[in-house]
Amino acid sequence: MIKNISIILVDVQLPENIGLAARAMFNFGISNLILVNPKIDLPSEKAEAVAVDALDLVKNAKVYDELRDALEDFTYSFAFTARHRDMNKEFINSQEVISEIHNNYIGEKIAIVFGGEASGLTNEHLSLASKCVTINTHSNFSSLNLSHAVSVFSYSLFSYANSAVNNSYSEEVGTPSKNELIYFFEHLENELETRGFFEPQEKMPKMKQNLRNLFHRADLNEREIATLRGVVTALTSYDKSQKT
Repeated sequence: MIKNISIILVDVQLPENIGLAARAMFNFGISNLILVNPKIDLPSEKAEAVAVDALDLVKNAKVYDELRDALEDFTYSFAFTARHRDMNKEFINSQEVISEIHNNYIGEKIAIVFGGEASGLTNEHLSLASKCVTINTHSNFSSLNLSHAVSVFSYSLFSYANSAVNNSYSEEVGTPSKNELIYFFEHLENELETRGFFEPQEKMPKMKQNLRNLFHRADLNEREIATLRGVVTALTSYDKSQKT
């Protein structure tokens, strides 16, 4: 289970948080680190210095400009946020996501996404994730340091995996091997934009987020996503003048 987990850090500003997050991952058996739009120069001596034995995780971290690109190879993604947002999105707590990963998604490639120190993940980022996750904290102060949040998740996943009595599972037929939804979003949004659906223009980002969240809630399998892409293709290529 743990070997299929990747930690994605978006817009990270402090190199120390990269190294400390990598160290926490290494403590609990997670070895895949991805950086999206880091606000520092890489490679970073500070990040490598605090990583200690997790130095290889930092040196081998993949780097992307956009979260959309980073998620293309993942079946499911869970985005951590300190607060609920005004968006039609499913929110679960950190205990629930650990249980879901262990009981429902073993064998799948899963991305765990954390935002930067300044303001966390944007609504645009959250709209790309399968579900949003909050960590239960004291009501007076819900904000966690980035590396601490990674530590909480990594320990919780490791602890759950090692305490579970029944590790057997049955693989779901038709589960996409990659995050086919990302490709579907791009297909659908490009066609809708070409045909003037996103009007007025200033509302386009919010409209796209609402569409993505709608399809995420449907929990579509690979066959259903392929059917939807076929529907979009048929509708956009249909020529009434050719109908007899």
